[in-house]
Amino acid sequence: MVQQKHGLEQARDMDSTHETLDLKLAGHSLTLKRAGDLESLWSQMDDESGAPDQDRIPYWSEVWPASVLLAEHLAGHGHLLRDRLCLEAGCGLGATSMLAARLGARVVALDIEWLALCFAGQSASLNRVRGIQWVNMDWRCSGLKKNVFDFIWAGDVLYETGFADPFSGFLRECLSPQGKVWIADQTRNISEQAWSVLLGRGFKAMEITGRTVHWSGQKAEVRLMELTLP
Repeated sequence: MVQQKHGLEQARDMDSTHETLDLKLAGHSLTLKRAGDLESLWSQMDDESGAPDQDRIPYWSEVWPASVLLAEHLAGHGHLLRDRLCLEAGCGLGATSMLAARLGARVVALDIEWLALCFAGQSASLNRVRGIQWVNMDWRCSGLKKNVFDFIWAGDVLYETGFADPFSGFLRECLSPQGKVWIADQTRNISEQAWSVLLGRGFKAMEITGRTVHWSGQKAEVRLMELTLP
């Protein structure tokens, strides 16, 4: 509750300085609301939630190249997502969650940062997107119902090796027996270590695609992986 209260206060404080970001992902136009004064956003990050420092860094305030590859995959598999219960882990500004909801998925969008969810929820209203439940939760302390999600996806979440082990446990806890996990990730040395930990926890992995993504002034090597349980 402390983090939620603090996040709402931040959202109110920044409401007059917010900006909107117009983008197109996989042919879908979206308008995202986010903090306009990013310098103030960084300065206001603190440890009130008790979360480690790396969790509080506002990476969520950007849409990263990994989201491009992930969005394209979701758009190409809309027939699989329709009416299915889906989960995005680390939804940030909510772009891929909104895309999936447009495709007919029933989406639970989870993020540890309450302020991100404030903006994401407002963006969903701006885009007239329904069918998303925004959840403020740390995946290391999950309170979600077990083994019910047919599809889980995440973009660029394995940037710290320490995330891999709890993330693996979270996926095993939430994924339905025949479910699939899609993870888009930039190629980094630290990511390789995280993937080694993740795959050592019993998942079967298949690379779906990988390429150089040019996005918003960035250039990154991104790959999209599919994980299933044996």
